[in-house]
Amino acid sequence: MTSAASGSRPQRTILSRLKRILWWLTFVALLVLAFVAGGVATCYFTRGERVAVPNVVGKTEREARELLEKNGLRAVVIEVPDAPEPVGTVTRQNPKAGSVVRRPFPVKINVSH
Repeated sequence: MTSAASGSRPQRTILSRLKRILWWLTFVALLVLAFVAGGVATCYFTRGERVAVPNVVGKTEREARELLEKNGLRAVVIEVPDAPEPVGTVTRQNPKAGSVVRRPFPVKINVSH
């Protein structure tokens, strides 16, 4: 009986090692898959066309929004109280006019209120 018991013990050790190796291989495969998926997602979300940011300083908020949207950009309005310019006028923009960005990049516009 002692020989049968000792014979099954190495078999269990081999099986447990195989299971551990299988789990590690699965983990590494999932890790590689995650990196590949991340690379694909990065390529997909950064593939937007490059466009020069138009000058919207001095335009009305509405004109600025329309011009930015026409160029595939998003307007982010920041209200500036007590500005010397007429109410509703764009006083500043970021990024500056002429900067090259990828669509649909957000352009911050300061609007007097």
